[in-house]
Amino acid sequence: MHERLTKFLGVEPDETTRVALLLTISFFMGLFLATVSVAAQTEFLNLEGIIEKEELPKALFIGGGLGFIASGLFNILVGRISFRFLSIFFLLLTIGGTAFLEFGQAYVPEKTLFQLGFSLVLPFTFVVQLVFWGSFNRMFTLRQQKRVIGSVDGGMDIAQILAFFTIPVMLNFGVELRTLFTIGMFSLVAFLLLFIVLSGKYLTHAAMEAAVGLLNEKENKKLNLIQFFGTKYIFLLSAFIILSFAALRFIDYSFLMVSSTTFSNEGLPVFLSLFEATIVIFSYLFATFAADRIQEEYGLRVSLLLNPLLALIFTASALALGFFFGYDPTQGPIIFFFIMVAMSKLIANSLRDALDTPVFKFYYVPIEKSIKLFQMNPSVSGAMAR
Repeated sequence: MHERLTKFLGVEPDETTRVALLLTISFFMGLFLATVSVAAQTEFLNLEGIIEKEELPKALFIGGGLGFIASGLFNILVGRISFRFLSIFFLLLTIGGTAFLEFGQAYVPEKTLFQLGFSLVLPFTFVVQLVFWGSFNRMFTLRQQKRVIGSVDGGMDIAQILAFFTIPVMLNFGVELRTLFTIGMFSLVAFLLLFIVLSGKYLTHAAMEAAVGLLNEKENKKLNLIQFFGTKYIFLLSAFIILSFAALRFIDYSFLMVSSTTFSNEGLPVFLSLFEATIVIFSYLFATFAADRIQEEYGLRVSLLLNPLLALIFTASALALGFFFGYDPTQGPIIFFFIMVAMSKLIANSLRDALDTPVFKFYYVPIEKSIKLFQMNPSVSGAMAR
């Protein structure tokens, strides 16, 4: 059985258990992210009496702030507290937050709860991504990571595709939208239990000390604020992440605004689910058939500039179509404007996962290993996660 699993995963025999556990964890992570994001976005956008033009930017800003606080706090504490116990603590907080979104209507007004749910999607995403990829980085050497990464994160894509295509069917059969929070909560509980097993075997102090070629927590080096701004390379990488994140937030705003005005309350979760499934599929196809070829023929710089250039083209096209054909649904159909905004979201998110994130990791290879592992990876994984 072990030999068959090793052959199926395409890894070395001593890596099979680690990769299999991470693959299963990634499956539950994908299920959690898919269900919670669709439920939270739909509930917020379907709220009666809110003005999306005013409330949506606030919610996006609060979500970004909470995400920054969550990832920043994780990054600060990871050198002072054991990664294993810190991750368990953050996962328990995330499970508690998800449970509150499911059962909190008895304690807070509905509007406040739905706004909170929308704002928590991003920090939830950051936390699970930081735990997952933090575990991955601590369990494999750089050479091993290049070989097994394709086997490790496949579970998330499979889970998200299944969830996104299943959600419309469930809603069609009368399942309440809030039930998605329950599914997400139990998925995260499974994630936590598997992480406890994984970390108890591979991320304890004794296991990390015995591992060959892995960086020990004691070798961690922290940059203070002066050193951070004084290190031009790291500062420019961080600035690029911030600008990329801000651009994605603007695209999200445009997409969610036009989607909420185009679809009915019943049709919105179905559309969001199928659209997100399309993003995952397109990202997988692009990563499989085009990403490597683009990197080999045009280099890292062109690969990293491709997404911003395409986003700029689609955004300019959306502005032009909105100007000529209209962008206000009360004044007439906005199908052309909607299609172009949706295309910009599809391209930006798909290329981010398939091209931007893998390429960007090459840019922090020259950074000293201790700084790269404990500071750059959490920041990059978190900022590029959503």
